[in-house]
Amino acid sequence: MAARTHSADPRAERVRTLLHEAAFALAHEHPVDELTVAAIVGRAGVSRQAFYQHFRDRDDAVAAAFTVAFGRATADIGGDARARIMRLFDFAGEHRAMYRNVVPSSVSQRVVNSFRAELAPACAEIARAGTGPGGTVTPIAGLTVEAVTRFLVGGFIEVLRSWMEDPADESRGARDAADLRDRVAAAFDTVNALLTLPDTARRS
Repeated sequence: MAARTHSADPRAERVRTLLHEAAFALAHEHPVDELTVAAIVGRAGVSRQAFYQHFRDRDDAVAAAFTVAFGRATADIGGDARARIMRLFDFAGEHRAMYRNVVPSSVSQRVVNSFRAELAPACAEIARAGTGPGGTVTPIAGLTVEAVTRFLVGGFIEVLRSWMEDPADESRGARDAADLRDRVAAAFDTVNALLTLPDTARRS
């Protein structure tokens, strides 16, 4: 279920922000299925009543926290679709331990859906570039920008899934994030080859 309707009240927004930050921080520290509403409100310093004014349950709060975090990760990036996608994956790489706490949980699919929703606009831009003038997809009968977008989003989500499901090696640190970046770069090489994207879409 989606989070409850947001209020325009600045105080309510501050409480919601505290709850987002608490849920996000706790997801770094514990498996999500072990988290409780009591732990989230305790970290946020707000009441249970305040929590339920904004969220239906723990999963609702954790999913909303990830949605906000993904949006913030790319908020300062302009119109470069590849840069936005790379930044999303860089964000994932910076928070590997947290994803380990999310993958087996009841909120896992909602987090993946939030990541997918953040990917979709950038993938749509790449699809339009590949199916427009200079692209190679146009002659394929019935293949629309929407279909190409779904294909791209699905491919990038599989990159994320395969990386998340690999055995963890905490000693790898930055090398683990670099591995994810290499996987995304390889995915982009495939996309570039399939769509013959202009040079501006090939930038790192």
